[in-house]
Amino acid sequence: MPDTTPKNHRLLLLISLLILLSAVPLDVMLPSFPALATHFHTGIDNIALSISIFSIGFSIAQLFVGPLSDRFGRKKLLMIGILLALVGATGCIFSYNYGVFIAFRVLQSIGCASFVLAQAIVQDAFKGTEGVRTRILTTTLSGIFISCSPLLGSILQSALGWEGSFLLFSIISLIILFQVHYRFEETSNIHHGSMLFYGRAYLRILGNRPFLIYSVIGALAFSCHLAFIIVSPTIFIAGLKMNNYHYSLVLLGYGTAYIAGGYLASYAAKIIDTRQQIKLGLLLMMLSGFLMLAMSHYEAEAALTVLLPMLACTAGTVFVRPATATEAMNLFDEIAGTAAAAGSTIRFCAAGTISALVSVMGNNTILNLSWAIIMSSITSILLFAYLQTPIAKGSAESEA
Repeated sequence: MPDTTPKNHRLLLLISLLILLSAVPLDVMLPSFPALATHFHTGIDNIALSISIFSIGFSIAQLFVGPLSDRFGRKKLLMIGILLALVGATGCIFSYNYGVFIAFRVLQSIGCASFVLAQAIVQDAFKGTEGVRTRILTTTLSGIFISCSPLLGSILQSALGWEGSFLLFSIISLIILFQVHYRFEETSNIHHGSMLFYGRAYLRILGNRPFLIYSVIGALAFSCHLAFIIVSPTIFIAGLKMNNYHYSLVLLGYGTAYIAGGYLASYAAKIIDTRQQIKLGLLLMMLSGFLMLAMSHYEAEAALTVLLPMLACTAGTVFVRPATATEAMNLFDEIAGTAAAAGSTIRFCAAGTISALVSVMGNNTILNLSWAIIMSSITSILLFAYLQTPIAKGSAESEA
């Protein structure tokens, strides 16, 4: 884990709370879909649509939050963003019809775009190997929180009804607001350029080949994780007839892969550089895809066919995502907020596309997932190999 001074302890706590909060408005509320549909007298498909609307609002808003944080500072944008998200979550609790609920969900999603600043703060405050190890920690925590979300959501639904996830969101938001206002010291070197400057910055970032390649590789690794999370109810609940409790335990088991992967990646960061970490992670991911394909072909027990390869795949993603994020963000250290927003947009676009393909391409979800992992890994290996060629290196030097 990263070396910590008292100041860095406070930063790590804030970053961890932001990661925890980011899991609540999507993953934790999933078990409440039926109750929400009943409360607002609408279909579950409309409640699911609210997730899509939330994701769209979040994705668009973060493109503005990143540059604005470079111009006005992380602290101001965090305070404004968390306040908007808190108002949105509170409004959802007191909504009297579906239309009002959607309006407050959009407001919540705009505020949640401030979560992208966690990556910018890491880039501001943690450099070199310490930055890699901090990103390993954040990736590990993200996976653990997402894996625990269905169980937490079920407990909240049972105890407090559908409002439970929004109450939890509001409580964590208040804690973060207190932390940011009283304990957070600005980490960025504020740039007072015009918004046109940041428009040009996006063009410069997205025109930088190494940034794009590292971001795409990290996005493909994230896509394998997200595709599994999204299709896991189809595999374990619809296919294997598990109840919500047993399904939650399966995801808790999956979360242990993040703990093990995080420990191994943190140790590896001490002895090998980021490029070696990427190679090792991609190899693990590719082997896991072929293992899942082989086990499904020989009709192994269905739960193990998915879980065993995904443990290896997840360990691989914990190597790949922090290392690629570090390499990409180091290229634009002076405008880390804008770079973080660009990288996050690439990540969610890739993950959404691949997850949708896994869901709709035929009825054999396990086979679709295995091929998604294999193709994502091979594509990443080819992109990474290209990045090491003299042509790509020469291009990177000229772009720099």
